[in-house]
Formats: sequence, structure tokens, C-alpha cells
Amino acid sequence: MEKPRSGFAANLFSALLRPFIRGLDKSSLPKYEGKLSIPGLTNKVSVFWGSHGVPHVFATNERDLFLAQGYLHAQERLWQMDMSRRFLSGRLTEIFGSFAVPWKELSSHFRGCDTIEFDYFMRLIGIRRAALASMEVLADADGQRLQAYSDGINGYSERCGKKLPWEFRVLRYQPEPWQPEDCLTISKGFALLLSPALFTRLNMIALAAKLEGQTEKLRSLCPSYPENGPTITRAMWDSTLELRRFVSGTFAGSDGHPAGHGSNSWVVAPGRSATGNPILCNDPHLRMTLPSIWYLMHLKAEPHPSQLDGYEAWGASIPGSPYIQIGHNRCIAWGITAALCDDVEIYREKIHPLEPNRYLVGNEWLTIKNWDEQIRIRGKGDTNRVVRSTIHGPIISDFGQGGPSGETLSMRWTAHEPGQDSRCLYGINRARCWDEFLTSLSYQAAPTLNYVFADQQGNIGYSLAGKIPIRSQVPSLLPLDGWNQKNEWKGYVAFDELPRLYNPREGAIATANHRIVNSSYPYYLSHFFEPPHRIHRIQELLTSKEHFTIDEMAAMQMDLVSLHAKRCIDILKLDLVQLKSDNPRLDDAAHRLLRWDGKCHEKSVEATLFHVFYRRLMANLFVPALGQELFEAYGEIFNQCLTPTDQILGDPNSPWFSAQSRSELVAKSLQETCEELTQAFGDNMANWKWGRIHTLILSHSLGRIKLLRPMLATGPVSSPGDGTTINMGFYRHSSSYQHTVGASLRFIIDVGRWDQSRFVLLSGQSGHLFSPYYRDQTALWRNGQSIRIHCSDNEMASAPSLVLEPIPSAVP
Repeated sequence: MEKPRSGFAANLFSALLRPFIRGLDKSSLPKYEGKLSIPGLTNKVSVFWGSHGVPHVFATNERDLFLAQGYLHAQERLWQMDMSRRFLSGRLTEIFGSFAVPWKELSSHFRGCDTIEFDYFMRLIGIRRAALASMEVLADADGQRLQAYSDGINGYSERCGKKLPWEFRVLRYQPEPWQPEDCLTISKGFALLLSPALFTRLNMIALAAKLEGQTEKLRSLCPSYPENGPTITRAMWDSTLELRRFVSGTFAGSDGHPAGHGSNSWVVAPGRSATGNPILCNDPHLRMTLPSIWYLMHLKAEPHPSQLDGYEAWGASIPGSPYIQIGHNRCIAWGITAALCDDVEIYREKIHPLEPNRYLVGNEWLTIKNWDEQIRIRGKGDTNRVVRSTIHGPIISDFGQGGPSGETLSMRWTAHEPGQDSRCLYGINRARCWDEFLTSLSYQAAPTLNYVFADQQGNIGYSLAGKIPIRSQVPSLLPLDGWNQKNEWKGYVAFDELPRLYNPREGAIATANHRIVNSSYPYYLSHFFEPPHRIHRIQELLTSKEHFTIDEMAAMQMDLVSLHAKRCIDILKLDLVQLKSDNPRLDDAAHRLLRWDGKCHEKSVEATLFHVFYRRLMANLFVPALGQELFEAYGEIFNQCLTPTDQILGDPNSPWFSAQSRSELVAKSLQETCEELTQAFGDNMANWKWGRIHTLILSHSLGRIKLLRPMLATGPVSSPGDGTTINMGFYRHSSSYQHTVGASLRFIIDVGRWDQSRFVLLSGQSGHLFSPYYRDQTALWRNGQSIRIHCSDNEMASAPSLVLEPIPSAVP
């Protein structure tokens, strides 16, 4: 357990530098009042500012509206937007030079890598290539909207001149003009962020190599989902394809921001709502960053003559991409969670023994495509790296140490294929009913998402959206033979066959990244689902009473009961009860765990005991066989290690207990827990509070620089919850207890009474360090409070306003 360091030199340097950074930042702060002439506008756009810097944008046409949205995004978040596209395009080295990447924040697969290698990995994965391919299939209208949005960003950059945000000036570079494909790069980046498939497969390849010949042990580590765990949809389909048990097939073929993250969403029908309207709740779980990933807005454009009505939407947008990602319009509301479907396949390619640029597919030898990627290194010139690709996709074993035994491994990914996700989002923003909503969802490609829905007529619904591969063979986490054409995907599941629900008799729908359907569904979706503890708790609360108020929904979002902790203690109850020890502290710890209610609040001693104890259980189980590095990799893929670990703990006859019994493991792990906490916090167990080790640090991306950290990071502050509570407090199961993933945004929508809806960001609207809106929502977020993003006409009349105008025609 790490102890805090004094950091005197860093604090002193930061204090001296602060006035300089403040001066740079103040000179580039956004303009909230007055008039600005913006190139590309055809008519004026009015922006009224509500509380906490939330803009209400009114335009006479959609092109001007999205151009204004791009401008407003840029004036608050240009640095964040530029870093996102550079990160996803593999272009960090040209700004930062070569240095070791913070692999603990990314993935153990980047251990020992520098920025050059990381840029190469991102070029290899090919998010930017996929974005460019998607541009080729966009309808003209979609491309025009992306171009208008990009023009707005560039209009801001041009207006700034040399007074760009301070990060650009400190690093001495100018952002390149924003292009429509940059918007799609951001969108494709979320496909990587929200899919656990690639990194889980890479981990399983490493585990298989380490546990060669120990099939039962390897099987027990595979991600799985309890057979009795809840699903989103009921069994509605007759089985047309027998899905064999996952573990029996795992070995049949012998796989920012990494790792999928979670979210919660639920919706109740009018009959379950105290307001008489549907209530829709959502809190996407993403990395805890400054600034926020989201930007709250209200957008409105008058109708085009060819349209029945104009565009209007409220909610959370993502800087770098147009539209409203989640929220509501005048007719419907929607929320999302990651579906965590299996959208990746790893193939083992057979290379020709005499011609290394050829590989076998069926009976034919094909030529590997290859091209050079030029990586610019700041201060050191350029370096070229070769990217190779097969019909399946890029050869990912060219990164790092390559595949096991020098194998050539390629990656097929649904996000590599051209998609029309932008059309999906625009359609959702304009949808007026369930049918129009579904039509829009049919354009979603990657990532796969769970959508919840409600409309003003009182209807509620759920639908899965995104491309789901049809696999003809038993799904495998290990590489498939690329030359065997039976292993090829057979297309994608038709959208009309994807799971969905509409007005279920229970009057409620909930999603929490858990299993979507039961085994009667005819297609394989995934085995990467989150453990069912969050959804069980949500269902417990939703069935605890008949009607819910907005305040009760807000309390649900802050719930801290860990059903995972309660289940694990129940599994080990007999071992804890029968614990034989001469150490009264050990007995006290065991008794505390047995009496605990599972609430992970900041002052809970029992929460501390459990989480340190559970980590010790995992380490004592797995490190002797896997080694520390592989154990860390296994524990980093969100919560996927929990269900296998719990299943092992629940089976005293598991091969993992060949060297020690379960009771011996429990006694040893609890003893080490008490020793660790005593060393860190002293003998008084009352001081072992969860918030002392489970802490939250919010940091600007440059806060990783030690001398800037005191100025750019806030915290550590105590934080409640764990990775399985509704109020998500995820920490990596094999490293520190730092709270790294949680609710990046919370909102509750009273459908039809839109002005009663509540939103709150983790930090604030602005990316400017010294803006009053930089982290003004953090205290509200921590306390379960929220803000309104609706303004009455009277409120808007007295609000600060900014008018964006076309540039006057030049006088002859």
C-alpha cells in the first residue's frame, strides 16, 4: 500500500509557475457575451448561458446550428479534442517526443513501451483508417453536417490566433484544421474504449502460454457469467442454433483507453412513477478525467421546408463530435450502456515457408498487404514502421514481442468496417417515436450499445444496437486458424433479430452491462459481460416498491451496497466462522466481515477489510502460478476476473487449491490483510476507513508531469463504492485502490416534464484551468446533487448571451 510523498519541490515549482499558466489561460478564456463574426455562418446564431455554463443554442438552420456547436465545443475543449484525435490516430510522439507511456493507466500490454511504440500500436489497430473508410459511405447530408461542425471548430482556432489555450502555447504547437474524419475518429475511439474483447483475448493468450498443459486451471480463469444471472430480455426466441457451453469451446481452436467500462441505466413506466410519466436514468461509467468527457447543451434549429419539424435536443454531447449523445428531444428520451458484445476475433495466420509475404486462406496463398507509417518524433526526426494486414485485418503480433512462439496473429474487428454511426445519432436526436428510434439504431455499427427509451405517450423500451458477428464455430478466446475458412464470420445478425423489449409487463427495464439474453437466443453475443451484482441490486431496489419519485431515483444512483462483497463473504462464511487464531485482531476482522451489511461508504472499516482481503485472496491464489506481471494483467480488465475468482473460491475441490486448502488460503489472506492495514494505519482498527485507501484523483492530462501535478490535479480525496456498486467506485484489482472509473455523468429525465430533469458532470463544462466552470460540478457530483439544464423564457431573457454572426461581405 503506497504512502503519500511530500512533493515539496513539485509544490514549490507549481506555485511559482501558477501565475504564468494563469495568465496564459485567462487570455484564452471563452467569450460568453457580445457578438462574434464566424466564417461559414449564413444567419446569426443566439447562445444563452444557463447556470454552470450550459449553453442554449438557437439557429435558423441545422448547418449553422452544428457549426455553432463546433465553435462552442472548441472554445471550451480544444486541447482535449486535439489530444483525443492524436491519441486515437497514433500521433502523440510528434508533440511530446519519446518517453515511457503510463502503462498502469492503460494496460499491462504497454509495459515498457515508449510513445513511439504506442503510436505504432494505434496506427496498427487502425482507428483512423476505419474513420476514413466510413467517410466513403456517408450520405451527403451526413458529411455536410460533419463539415459544418468542423468549420465551427476551425473558426474558433482561426479567431484565437496566437491566444490558443495555454497547453498549445506551453508545448509550442498549433492544432491542425479539424476535418470531418476527425469526428469519426472520436466515434471509432469509443468502439475501442467500450469493448473488452481485444485485451481480454490478449490476456487469455498469455495465460494459455503460462498454464500450458493445465487445462482445468486455464478454463477456470475464462470470463463467464453465472447461468442463473439476470438478463435484460425475456426468452422470446426459439433456438435455431445450439450454443454449446463456452468453456468447452474455448480451446477448440488450439482471444484514452483499453478495457470495456460499465454504466447503469433504467427506465420505469408511468404506472411505476410518482410523477405519472416515465422516468429514465443513466450514469455512464468511464475514466475519471479532467475535463469531463461530456459537455451539456441545448440545441435548436428551425425546420427546413422539407421537414415536418425542426431539430431540438437537450443533454450530453462529446466534444469532437456533433449532436447530443444522450438526453432527450421534445418527444423521446434515451440512455446508453456498453453492451460488451464480442466484436473481435484473433486469427493465427499460416505464413508461406519460402515467401514470408504470403499467407494461406483455404487452398490459396494470398499476399500480405503492407505499408509504411511515418511517425514524427519531436526533436528527433522521423521513424518508419511497417503495418501489415491480411483479409482478417492488421497483424497485431507485429507490436511488442509478437505472438506466442513467433506466431503471426491478425485481428478482425467490427469497427474496422465502414459504418454510418453518425447517421444513427442524428436520427435518434430527431426521432419522435419508438419506430423512428429503432430505424435510427439500425445504423449503429460499433461499439455495441444497450439503449433504453421512453416517450411522452408513456411507452418504454430497450434495444441492442451494433454489429454482432455470426460465428459458425464455437466461440473461442484463443486464436483461430486463419487458413480454415470454417472460422470466418458468416455476416452479422440482422438488426430485427437483435434483442429488444417494448412496454414489458413489469413496467421497468434496467441495464448494467450484464448478460443480455439467456441461452435460448439463437446467436452468440458475448461472454465478456459484467458480473450480475449491480443489476441484482438495481432490480432489488426497483422491486422494493411500486412507485418512485425523482428523489428516490437519485438515491438509487448513489447506492453503495456491494452484493459482490456479500456473496463472497457468504461463500467463505464457514471458513471465517471456523477460523482458528491466537490473534484477537484476526478474530475481530472475521467477525466484522460476517456482520457487515455490504455498504461501501467512506468511513466503513469493513469495506476496507473486505477489499484488501479479497485482493490478498486473489494474489495468494494466482501469483504463485501466474507470476506478478501476468496476475496484474488478469486483474486489469475491469471486473471480468471477479466471477471466475468467486467460482474458484466456491469450489473447495478446484485445482487451484492443490497446494493449500481454501481454509488455509482464507486464514493466510486475512492475516496478511491485518498486517498490511496495521502497518499503514496503526493498531486501532477504527482508523482503517475505506476512504483512506479508496481515493479519487482528478487530473488534467498534463498532470502526469510531476512538477505540474500540484497545480493540475485535485486529490486524493476519499471516495465511496467499489467496482460492483451502483455508485461505481472501480479500482484495478491487482494494483492500487485508486478510484479510476465511475459515473462520468448522471442524469434523470422526467419524460414530458422536461424542465424537471436533472444532470450533473463529474467536473464541469470547461477545459480551461482557471474557468469558473472547470470543476464547479464536482462537489454536486460527490454529494448526489444535480443541476437543471432547462431555462424558462424569463430566465433566458436575463441570461448572458452571445451572438454568432456571419462575416459581413467585403465592400467592393
